[in-house]
Amino acid sequence: MKKVAILGAVVALLLAVMIVPASAQLGDVGNASFTVQNVGSATATVSVTFVKEDGTEITPNPLNGSKSNPFDLAASESFVVVVPSIPNLAAGRYSVIVSSTQEVVAIVNLIGENAAKTIFYNGSYSGASQGASPVYLPSFVHQFYGWNSLISVQNTGTGPADVTVSYTCSNGATAQSTKNGLAKGAAVHFDLETNAPAGLPINCGGSAVITSNQPVVVVDNQSAATGATQSFNTFAQGASKVYVPGLYHNYYTWTSSLSIVKIGSGPAAVTVTYSDGGTSTCSLTDASPNCLLVMNVAHPKTGAFAATIESTGQPVVAIANAANPSNQAQTYGGFSTGAGSVGLPVVMKKYYGWDTSFTCQNIGTVSTSLNISYQSHTANAYNTGTLAPGASIVVVQPNEAFLPAGYAGATTVKANASGAEIACIVNQTHGANQAAGMGDWSMSYNAQ
Repeated sequence: MKKVAILGAVVALLLAVMIVPASAQLGDVGNASFTVQNVGSATATVSVTFVKEDGTEITPNPLNGSKSNPFDLAASESFVVVVPSIPNLAAGRYSVIVSSTQEVVAIVNLIGENAAKTIFYNGSYSGASQGASPVYLPSFVHQFYGWNSLISVQNTGTGPADVTVSYTCSNGATAQSTKNGLAKGAAVHFDLETNAPAGLPINCGGSAVITSNQPVVVVDNQSAATGATQSFNTFAQGASKVYVPGLYHNYYTWTSSLSIVKIGSGPAAVTVTYSDGGTSTCSLTDASPNCLLVMNVAHPKTGAFAATIESTGQPVVAIANAANPSNQAQTYGGFSTGAGSVGLPVVMKKYYGWDTSFTCQNIGTVSTSLNISYQSHTANAYNTGTLAPGASIVVVQPNEAFLPAGYAGATTVKANASGAEIACIVNQTHGANQAAGMGDWSMSYNAQ
């Protein structure tokens, strides 16, 4: 059976999925849900296994909504596993393994709150189909302008894992966190707010490398006291070309930053080409391996646009952050590869107040239109206009008139041209809670 890991609060697909009430995560109490989409060609039989931090495996049956476990999932469809609603699953922190007879993808949504229930934290990330070592984290923070990282590492190997996280601050300071004997399938969580390693200075922002004698998957949840939250997957390797589907310069109050980190020893010359015109450049060295581009400074025009990052000399990885003046924040990872067809496990239109949009970039060499198909509304599938290589398009679910209010379901996006490749991200927002100042109600995830 194919497997995915989800972590984080944590989910594994390997969903290192985790979470139910837990401390030292996002706020004082955290919960998680994860959505599994069948992107295969036939009905899938899907099984969900939770793994406690000591390695104990639990396969609860039923799941939420009286869903049996294992369960069948039709091609292109998805199911949302709401962790706190699973009967007889004790509160705690878990990783998750999702097994399937067809290829599946998954995303995790996390929500945390402070004890007074006045500030909320929301984050999202994608499940992983396999682990690796080393794994590269382009950005971590420790008491950095109020921000701290919670780094979750799941063992996806066949035996106990000895894990080391090696931190390098932008000022050159270094430190390490370790965990020996991490059980197979389990996850460990390095909370830099409450348990920073010796030698890690305050006001530290930098990059990290995670190594292990077993393959691992890693997620970083970065948060601030205001509730602002940025959750994102790490990288098993860099690339000479990285694609970023959605960036913003004063776009409905949103502005993005782009963090680029070189992998390996030696200099790298980086050029960032924006889809609406203009370029930025960075010269990366071993002493200064990071480049941070803030779009209201680096990019000449306002609006939404995509970017293509090209590096000569060394491979790079990149993450895109976005924030607005209302303490909303979201993050996703740049893409080194794409696909002809992409699964978006969940999009929403006025679903308990949540709305989504998704942004897809043509990362191939041929122009193509895109076919958009929504779960339960395949009769309304349609083609977009043609996208040139490097260009992107934003599809806003509240603008899809055929989708009813309260809609939540999977979406499939296909490139119509032969040999074309696309990469997509999904943005999720809760407008009413944002307006009420109740913390961060915005998040992003990478489609798969």
